[in-house]
Amino acid sequence: MKIVLVGAGPRNLTLLERLMSYAKGITEPVDITLYDNFPIGGRVWNPDQDPTFLMNTVTRQLTLFPDPSVPNHAATATYGPNFYEWAITYGKEYVQRRQFINKEHFLDEIARINPNRFTSRALFGAYGQWFYERLGTQVPGNVILSYERKQVIDVKQQETQYTVVLDDDTSFIADKVILATGMTDSILSSEQQAFSEAATANQNMLYIQPTHPAEAKLDDIPARQKVVLRGLGLSFFDYLAKLTIGRGGRFARDNNSILYYLPSGKEPHIIAGSRRGLPLHARGINQKVKAGYKPTFFTNKNLDKLAAENNGQLSYDAFFKLLQKELEYKHYRNTINDFGITWPFNADHFMDALVESDDLNTTARQFGVAEEYIMDWQRILNPVADVPDEVEYSDFMMNYLTWDINDAYKGNDDAPYAGSFDMLRDIRSIIRHYLDAGYLNADEYEKFLQHFNPFNSLISVGPPILRIEQMRALIEAGLLTVAGPGLKVDIQDTHYVVTDSRHNRWTVDSLVEAHLSALSLTNTNNPLLANLRDHGLLSEATYTRSNGTTYSVGGTRMNKDTLTAIDTHDQEVPGLFIWGVPTEGWSWFTTFSPRPNISDKNLIDAENIAHTIFD
Repeated sequence: MKIVLVGAGPRNLTLLERLMSYAKGITEPVDITLYDNFPIGGRVWNPDQDPTFLMNTVTRQLTLFPDPSVPNHAATATYGPNFYEWAITYGKEYVQRRQFINKEHFLDEIARINPNRFTSRALFGAYGQWFYERLGTQVPGNVILSYERKQVIDVKQQETQYTVVLDDDTSFIADKVILATGMTDSILSSEQQAFSEAATANQNMLYIQPTHPAEAKLDDIPARQKVVLRGLGLSFFDYLAKLTIGRGGRFARDNNSILYYLPSGKEPHIIAGSRRGLPLHARGINQKVKAGYKPTFFTNKNLDKLAAENNGQLSYDAFFKLLQKELEYKHYRNTINDFGITWPFNADHFMDALVESDDLNTTARQFGVAEEYIMDWQRILNPVADVPDEVEYSDFMMNYLTWDINDAYKGNDDAPYAGSFDMLRDIRSIIRHYLDAGYLNADEYEKFLQHFNPFNSLISVGPPILRIEQMRALIEAGLLTVAGPGLKVDIQDTHYVVTDSRHNRWTVDSLVEAHLSALSLTNTNNPLLANLRDHGLLSEATYTRSNGTTYSVGGTRMNKDTLTAIDTHDQEVPGLFIWGVPTEGWSWFTTFSPRPNISDKNLIDAENIAHTIFD
């Protein structure tokens, strides 16, 4: 049996272990080949990329090995160290004997590694390479394992097999093909195409289209000149680091532990903004060792009960009301744990009252909780609304970032806000249960995508605190200006003209799209996905509203249990699997790497694919 894994990132690496474990149980020869035009680790975790780029998950919460929390049907499983354990046991010796481009940086990181802190994405890629080599020492006698640094550009169905075409025009026959292509680029929108054409026609204009920050060519951005970064998400912080630390600048702390910046003089002046005008919230200092938050209200049982009471349906509003109650409950539990405050009530009585309440904020006020401690959702989701026009947006932003930093330093379990926000990471399986149980019609699912996804991104998938501190330090140093909400870019003469809703205006020559491409099978720039789409073997998820109109979510459909692709005729394609980021929208929240000891979805999916192949 010939098995082809397209993509050498974390998903297919975890799958590789499962496939080998299953292969031990048969006598048939099994040939497994990984294909990726990046080194093992893949595009995001490429060990050769600039180590300036940080991951946004702490080291102890990353793994590539299965663990006992994930049931499996194979006779054996290869257990091993999580990322942090690898770094402190095998990491130094492994890096020393390998010729990594980032060798010295890796050794520096390993010497200072902390289970509750963040490292470079490149170092996790080195862990991925070690993992692959470790599996290579345990290959069963009936298995051939290989990796080729080539790109698969086409897969054609030939009855029960597939013709796989590589970028060197060679081809071969495979029995099973598993796609884990990760985040791929899309064709430019009409606006982006206009920016690109203007930059091509005018030598003074520079345009960097959406791409992975590690691949963006930033050297052409002139020092001391203005550049606009459009986007304030995770990619924005990568660009910020590259244009500052990457140009010789340094950060340091003063006697009060406040971060400040020492410029090199080679930095541009950065103007950054987005539609919302806010960066993502900082991730709280990690306080979680094993199990995460155990919800009181937002449980599968309560969701199922509500759905049963409503003829098997559960609206988005009802879902969010239950989730909001859980977030508020955690917030108040953390808030009253501040022993420096003399609370005007008995804590036990207060918590019991919250459990029984349908409006926790009202109950908190009735108990005498001061307004500054009330969980004000308007302030959380749209703090800009209350900023008067006469107040400088940079002054508001400095105060906002300081509040965010101070709260996050209290920890992802104890902080009043960061502690409740981080809860969302621990209850993702419950959210997936709600989505997969059939409780939403197309209208309600669209509402979920439009309202919950931005909410989730804002509060629970942000960068390390360090990145928010660096952002504040750069504003203080006069090298970063954050635009107000409603950032808009136009072309005027041979320049970009940038405006925001607060009547600010900048004329610049360099524009960087500081975000990744919007996910869309229809508009993908990836040749393999485009060819499979055109062959009809992959199909984009489309939903029909109650009024008869339709909408597409960009993601590719597959059987959510077996991960088998679903074609344009609504039929499963035997032997063709797709999982991870390309299915986003059909699946929910796919941009995460495996976590140990929590029945991780990636590890469960890997088990299901392998079981389907060998069943």
